[in-house]
Amino acid sequence: MYFCLNRVTAGGKLPLEEFCRVAADAGFQGADVDLGYGATHGADALRELYRSKKLRFGGWNPGDWRDDAAKAGEGLGKLGEYAKIAHELGIDSCATWISPSSDRPFMENWNFHVERLRPIARVLHDFGLRLGLEFVAPYHLRRRAKHEFIFTPGQVLELGDAIGPNCGLLVDSYHCYTSGTTWEHLAQIPGEKIVLVHINDAPALPLAEVKDGERLLPGKGVIELPKFIGALKKAGYKGPASVEVFSAELKGMPAAEAAKKAWEATKGLVPLLDRA
Repeated sequence: MYFCLNRVTAGGKLPLEEFCRVAADAGFQGADVDLGYGATHGADALRELYRSKKLRFGGWNPGDWRDDAAKAGEGLGKLGEYAKIAHELGIDSCATWISPSSDRPFMENWNFHVERLRPIARVLHDFGLRLGLEFVAPYHLRRRAKHEFIFTPGQVLELGDAIGPNCGLLVDSYHCYTSGTTWEHLAQIPGEKIVLVHINDAPALPLAEVKDGERLLPGKGVIELPKFIGALKKAGYKGPASVEVFSAELKGMPAAEAAKKAWEATKGLVPLLDRA
């Protein structure tokens, strides 16, 4: 496992070259990926960019599949191009999030997700890649729309089974905490079913009051992150852990300053990654 900078935390609007520079200068071991850069400049250029900064590849997303059907279909062609590059560079960390509520009734929403995500999973499968589905659990998001939807790892794995054999999870420490997922449960998930990890922390509030957009840097809150990392290691996960912190404070800082602040908070967890 290795820690990557996520664009939500710092550098969201920067060109990829600048984002990678910010991540490397801060001390991160990796940075999340824009496969569009590879499509424009070539796989070799993308490889060289990360090699030159001594960064490992982080996560990437399959595009907006929630749009109207025509636009979602158009995106599949681009996804194929991205997946080819990801396969060549060994970037098996494509993931997207699942909203825990919807104005659609439960089964209609379930079928919508299967219909939209199955073609994406098939494209990735053709290139030997997986699709990670993120369970999202804060209470206010489960109540935002008319009907509650799935928000636990077990439920999302069941959705993944309906979508395709190469579907797994994006595991976020914040959503483990807000869904009540125990570290024992997390450790029992097969490692091959964990596609990507997000790491962050939560404030000391009643669970019903914890807001998705008010996250804390690792080690600044109440989540037992050493146990989170230990559970992931026990499960057999060895990929990127992207530091994803929704924070008005970080957003208001220059990207380089926010990235350095994020790494300072995260680097104390690095020794945990190397323990047997």
